[in-house]
Amino acid sequence: MTNRFRQPSLTRLHSSTPSTILTTLESLTSLQAVPKVIIFDLDNTLWTPELYQIRQRTAPVVNRDIRLFPASREVLQFLNDIEPSHPLYQVELAIASRTSKGAWAEQLLNEFTIGTSPLRSFFRYIEIRTGSKKQHSTAIRAASGVPYSSMLFFDDDARMNLGETSQLGVMSCHTPRGLTTEHFVKALHKFSELKAGHDDQHWMGYILDANNLQIAEPMKQVGTKCSGRVKFYSPTKRFGFVVDETTGAEYFVHESKVPSGMKLQTGDKVDFEANTDEQGRPSATLLRGASSTAPKDEMVAMPCFTMSQPFAALLLNGIKTVESRNNPMFQDIKPGTRLLLHCGRKDWHDLESYKTILKEKGISNNEIQKASSLRPKYDRGCVIGVVTIGKTWMANENELNSKNLQNRVLAPASGIGKFCTEIVEAQWLNEPIRMRGNPGVFTVEIPKKSVPERV
Repeated sequence: MTNRFRQPSLTRLHSSTPSTILTTLESLTSLQAVPKVIIFDLDNTLWTPELYQIRQRTAPVVNRDIRLFPASREVLQFLNDIEPSHPLYQVELAIASRTSKGAWAEQLLNEFTIGTSPLRSFFRYIEIRTGSKKQHSTAIRAASGVPYSSMLFFDDDARMNLGETSQLGVMSCHTPRGLTTEHFVKALHKFSELKAGHDDQHWMGYILDANNLQIAEPMKQVGTKCSGRVKFYSPTKRFGFVVDETTGAEYFVHESKVPSGMKLQTGDKVDFEANTDEQGRPSATLLRGASSTAPKDEMVAMPCFTMSQPFAALLLNGIKTVESRNNPMFQDIKPGTRLLLHCGRKDWHDLESYKTILKEKGISNNEIQKASSLRPKYDRGCVIGVVTIGKTWMANENELNSKNLQNRVLAPASGIGKFCTEIVEAQWLNEPIRMRGNPGVFTVEIPKKSVPERV
């Protein structure tokens, strides 16, 4: 029996692929089987740059701050103009975008035009929100009635997004430099090849990439000096990827190839030397970057966790004194340990319950507003404070229903997690440090001068 949560062997993807497969849109008339829904990511797939990289308060302006990839226009116009006899005529289009800038994305869909039609008009199903791409795909399946095995998904993030949708049985195509006509055409030919002669239950959770689609990657010669941006970097995993700004090619970067003291954050501009590692993968040796290059002895590594607003501010302002989670995240951490507090980009979904609790304690609206607000320059997406934790315990039903615990967590019984952790001390950092958060407790390096002394 096939394990539906295991990526099938890629041997089959190579076995019957001709070396000179047709790559033009016109070649798609020969498809024997087609997906019923084609799904596109937005950021770095249909348009560029990614919305989180646009550091301004006002919405980006189309064709100035953000632009569609040329292939996005070409492919969508092609699908809009095909005749009823074309194999793709009945295919429906969808969007699955994981972003905290949903309002911007919605506005851009209306403002971008292809021909005279707004971009939004090309899509039947639109899922724009934070959360797993599994949730997006599940919602599209529910709305369309189309099984996962009859979907084809294009996305630039193979590490997370495509891995999630592949588990559902959705065939997906990695587009690391945005949608290209070659990726689109070859992915459809591959879908046809693997789907033809099978019913809707046939497993299709393959991840297509430049290797198994036989697409040449525009890599630089070894030793070439390049400029680009950090696409992803994990201090805990000690590796990441940078993208060449001229070719869009991705390069693996290991911690050992990062200059001492350099902090890497998603979106940082860096200079690097193109190389290949021991496994033959394109790799980068970083030369310098826009982030701080403080000497190693001026940095400190500390555990860190992420908390959403307004609870991050409420905790640092001494109003919230117990943190609760549905997982034992702090259970193995010794009481008295100091942890950095990272403020998540997304606010907590319930913005009323904590106000009700505080009002019942006699706190005015103005005082609540002040206590739940971040300090100037201390923003979402930054490490903003340091806390000392006390004991962690599993709350029983009586505790969950007690006013005492609800007042300390600032949540009703239904909003309190099973595991509660005392916050013994909470302080704002001397300066905010912008960086990307991670799930659970993770380790980050920040300047020692940013960490206040214990009270």
